[in-house]
Amino acid sequence: MEAPKKAGRPKKSATEGTPQQVKKREYMRKYQSEIKQGISQLEKDEVNCLDELDKIRKERKKLIDELDKASKQASGILKEAVGKKT
Repeated sequence: MEAPKKAGRPKKSATEGTPQQVKKREYMRKYQSEIKQGISQLEKDEVNCLDELDKIRKERKKLIDELDKASKQASGILKEAVGKKT
């Protein structure tokens, strides 16, 4: 099987063109690769952030459920105490 053809123009070699053109070409290649690395890092950070947010939401729900349970327990104790006095 043949490898699929890449889209776009073929890369120019490092020796092709004037020194100024070569320098500009190398700068742009480096710039583009840094942008691609930055984007991939942001995507990884986004996934980590979403995972952390999910953990925080689960912990929050757990705490709210515990608070509701404690509130119901306190309400029952209060009703029991008030019921004995009357």
